[in-house]
Amino acid sequence: MKKNHLFIYVPALVLLGLVATLNYGCGKKETPATGQNPPPGGQNAPAIVSAEKTSFTEVTSQLDPGGNFYLYLGTAQWLDGLSAKVGAWRQTVTAMPGLKPDNTTNVNKAFDIVTRLIKDSGIEDVSGVGLSSVEIEKGMFRNKALLHHYPGKGTGFLWQLAGKEPHPLTGLDFLPADTALAIFSDLDLPVLWTVAQKEVAQADLPQAQEWLKKLPAEFEQKTKVKWDDFLNSLGGEFGLVLTLDPSNNVPVPLPGGALQIPAPGLLIAVKVNDDTIFNCIDKQLKANPQVVSVDKPGLKMRTMPVPLPLPIALRPSAASSGGYLFIATSDALIDDALAVKSGQKAGLRTTDEFKHLAQGLPDHGNQFCYMSQRFADTLIKVQQQAMASSAKAEPQMAQWMQSFYRSQPAFAYSVGINTPEGCLTVGNGSQSYANMVLLPAVAVPAMLAAIAIPNFVKARAVSQENACINNLRQIDAAKQQWALENGKKSTDTPTMDDLKPYLGKIPHCPAGGTYTINAVGQPPECSIPDHKLP
Repeated sequence: MKKNHLFIYVPALVLLGLVATLNYGCGKKETPATGQNPPPGGQNAPAIVSAEKTSFTEVTSQLDPGGNFYLYLGTAQWLDGLSAKVGAWRQTVTAMPGLKPDNTTNVNKAFDIVTRLIKDSGIEDVSGVGLSSVEIEKGMFRNKALLHHYPGKGTGFLWQLAGKEPHPLTGLDFLPADTALAIFSDLDLPVLWTVAQKEVAQADLPQAQEWLKKLPAEFEQKTKVKWDDFLNSLGGEFGLVLTLDPSNNVPVPLPGGALQIPAPGLLIAVKVNDDTIFNCIDKQLKANPQVVSVDKPGLKMRTMPVPLPLPIALRPSAASSGGYLFIATSDALIDDALAVKSGQKAGLRTTDEFKHLAQGLPDHGNQFCYMSQRFADTLIKVQQQAMASSAKAEPQMAQWMQSFYRSQPAFAYSVGINTPEGCLTVGNGSQSYANMVLLPAVAVPAMLAAIAIPNFVKARAVSQENACINNLRQIDAAKQQWALENGKKSTDTPTMDDLKPYLGKIPHCPAGGTYTINAVGQPPECSIPDHKLP
C-alpha cells in the first residue's frame, strides 16, 4: 500500500526524550557484545530509502531546519491523476439503486465539471507542501511555506491567477507610516474570466451559460464601459491598506460602552494600464455639484464630502496617479500615499517596526502582507471589551477569554514569490507555525468548552429550579386538599405523612434542597433561595 510522507521536526529535548523512552527503556543502556551486530536503527544502520519518488529533497532544501516546527507532506500520491480517480467514482455513484434518470444526468454533469476543473486547475501538479519556523531572535520567527511542483509543471489556471515573474514590491512605496494592515497581491482577472467562460461553456449548464453571456452586456449598460476594455485596463495587482492614526482617537460604540481607538482609514489600490475605470467614476460624479475635483500633472482625483458630524474624516475619494487607481475613505489618505511615493513624506519603510520585520526578506515577489502590532493590539482591545460586555453573567469565562487574547500578540510581514518550483512564502513574525497550526487544535476545543460548560451548568440549574417549583405546587395543592377533607384551618400545619395520600410519592428537590411544608395558608418553601413559588 502506498503511503503519504509526513515529516515533522520537533524540538531536540522532546526528540531525545522520545528516543530514550522507545529505544532504551527505563534501565541502563547495554553495550553489545564483541562480534554482535548493532541494534536495528542504530548509528551504523543504513538510511531508509523511499520506494516511491517524492519531492522531499526539493521541498526541504528550501526550508529552514533547526527550529521548533518543520513539516513535509508529500501529496503526489493523493493528487497525481486525481481527475481520473474522481472520474472512476462516477460508475459507483450512478449505480446506486433507485437513482432516477434525471438524477443520473445531473450526477454525470457534476462529475464532468469536477473532473475537468481538477485537470485544468493544475492542482494535480502539487507534489508536496513544506513548512518551517525558526526563532531568529527572542520573540521573532522566520517562517517559510512552500507549495511545490516540479519544474515544467504548474501550468493550470490556479498557478496563473497569482501572477507570473516576481517583481519589485511597488505597493510598499505608497504605504504611510501609520499603516496598520496592508495586503497586496497579483491577480489576473482576465485569466479568471477566460477560465469561467471555458468551464461554463463545457459544463452543459444552460442557466449558468445564459447568466455569463448576459454579464458583459449588463455591465456595459450600467457603466457605459465595454467589458473587454474594463478587463484590459487592469494591471494585475490589487492592494488593501488600513491605517490607524495614533494622534486621533475616535469612539467605537460597543454594548459595554464606547471604546477609544486610533482613527481608521481605508485605501484600495488597483494597478491599471489606463484611466478607463477612473473615467467611468468621473462620469458618474460629474452631475453632483458637491464633488471636489483635482486635476494636475500626475494626479486626477474626485472627492465627495459627507456633510455629517462623524468622528472620522469621511470623504470618499477616487484618484488616478502613477499607473494606479486609488479608492479611499478620504482624499487626505490618497495625498499621504502619493507623498510617500514621491519621497515628500516618511512612509512605512522608514519605521523601526517595518525595518525589524523586513530584515532578511526578499524585495521582489508577487504578494506581500504586513500586520503591525498596533493593529493586533487594537483588535484585541475591541474583542476584550465585546467579550466582557456579552459575558457579564459569566465573569470568570470573560476573564479567561481575555487572558487568552492578551497572551497572543500577532505582528508579521511576509512576501510570496512565484518560483520555477511553486509558490514560496517567506516571512518574519511574532508567531511560529507551531502556534498557528497547533494552538487552534487546543484553543478551539478549550474555547468551546469555556462557552458550553457554563451554559450547560446554567441550563441544568434552571431545569432543577423548574422541577422544584413544580414539586412545591404539588405540596401546596396536597395541603389544600388535606385541609378541605379534614376541616383544617389556614393556621394548621400538616406533616409529610399527612400529605402522602394526596401526593402518591414524596417529592424531593433535584438540587438537594429540603422542603418546609408550613401552614395551610402559607406556601411551602425550599431551602435553596431561588426555588420558591411565585
